[in-house]
Amino acid sequence: MAKISKSETNGVAEASSLERQLLQMRDAFRHHQNEIRKKYKISANEMEIILFINEEGPQRMKSIGEKFKIKFSTLTSLVDKIERLNLVKRVNSKEDRRSILVTLTKKGKRMLEEYNSQIKNLAEKISEVTEEKNLPSLVETLEKATA
Repeated sequence: MAKISKSETNGVAEASSLERQLLQMRDAFRHHQNEIRKKYKISANEMEIILFINEEGPQRMKSIGEKFKIKFSTLTSLVDKIERLNLVKRVNSKEDRRSILVTLTKKGKRMLEEYNSQIKNLAEKISEVTEEKNLPSLVETLEKATA
């Protein structure tokens, strides 16, 4: 029977500790995001549409429907709701005036800043407690792990 070295035991304990920390972070993010969605009275699907528009820029309804595999009638209802909440607005495309784009409003951008604030705060805390010379290595490790 092979004997387990102390360094192997420490490695397993550290991996388990890392896993626990990541799960706690996930739960904290999820709770924060649920609170923001509750505050703005939007569903997870509506938030995903807003995040998509934020990442990709103004979008045609057809593009949003294709991205999320949503029927046009359902999508229209979702966009109508977040438009009534003044988080998005429909605008005519400058390239093709017949085409309507969905874009974020100032209120929608502020909501996203609030939504993402917890991640920004965590990044700042990690930067504060990580030695400056080790931060690029940590970032590179996270990039590799999420690739």
